[in-house]
Amino acid sequence: MKRMKSLLVPIFLISFYACTPSVTFSEPQPTETDNLSEFPKRLQGQYLSLDDNSTLEISDQMIRRIYDYDTETHSNQLDSASQPSGDTIINPISNEKSLITRDGDSLITHVHKIDTLFLMSSDNIAREFKGYYFLSTRYKQSSWIVKKIQLTREKLILSSISTQLDIEHLREITDSPTEKAQIYEFTPSKKQFKKFVKNNGFRDREILLRLK
Repeated sequence: MKRMKSLLVPIFLISFYACTPSVTFSEPQPTETDNLSEFPKRLQGQYLSLDDNSTLEISDQMIRRIYDYDTETHSNQLDSASQPSGDTIINPISNEKSLITRDGDSLITHVHKIDTLFLMSSDNIAREFKGYYFLSTRYKQSSWIVKKIQLTREKLILSSISTQLDIEHLREITDSPTEKAQIYEFTPSKKQFKKFVKNNGFRDREILLRLK
């Protein structure tokens, strides 16, 4: 699916860095729950993000995000390190070359990028609990980042923990967290984790619509 975006900052000047989580767990969540060997058929498919028009693709064991669009940038928005040469422009950070087409003073670049977000393994564990799917990804040896997936009719909601309200709620229902380099690590019981989910935990949400 091709889309045109007009950006104040050219897409080829943006580098993608993994964000440091605000909350981790000492083990995959919820505890005492079997791992899935694959995602169920009802969850598999393609979904359009309402945040950035990327496509989320869920297969039997993998979740990928696909970016496929054109960006349009005026030539005077480029800095001296990013000046085009012929039909090519070079990312000054990654040295990656991108083809461009010109439309007057505008430069058009096509972006096609695929990010693998989750692939079932010993470091990426999926579990189903109370109608939700939880994705636990190893952050460090004994620390896990957890996200929640909810499927409601033709809408998929991908949720994570990042807000102060989530942190305070986890503080209330669990023992005091261990703080590691400004990251709060919690060790909830299955009952405590259920309470956190039931009381509107995972407040940072992305809504996606099913394409197929």
